[in-house]
Amino acid sequence: MATKKDNTLAWGITLLVFGCLFLTRQLQIFPPEVAHILFDFKNYPFIMGIIFLLAHSNKNIGIVLIIVGLMFRLSDIIQLTKHISDYIWPFLLIVAGVILVLKRK
Repeated sequence: MATKKDNTLAWGITLLVFGCLFLTRQLQIFPPEVAHILFDFKNYPFIMGIIFLLAHSNKNIGIVLIIVGLMFRLSDIIQLTKHISDYIWPFLLIVAGVILVLKRK
């Protein structure tokens, strides 16, 4: 019986969140730059996954939804890591130096 109650709560919160999102979209509350990101279809499974992780006792549903959301955003993640990879080696060298200096004291 508890899983049915959890399921109803998770779906209820999801419907409330998406209803509020669509209302803010219709009222044009957010600037276009924010609205473009917030109302992108690729983000919806990720948002639902977070809600299900927080409100449902079975965390598997939330994890699967987050993975689906990340798969939708995979090309964006790859593009982001291409730019970040230019800074990984200098960052690792700095961290290694800090560790050696602090370990000596």
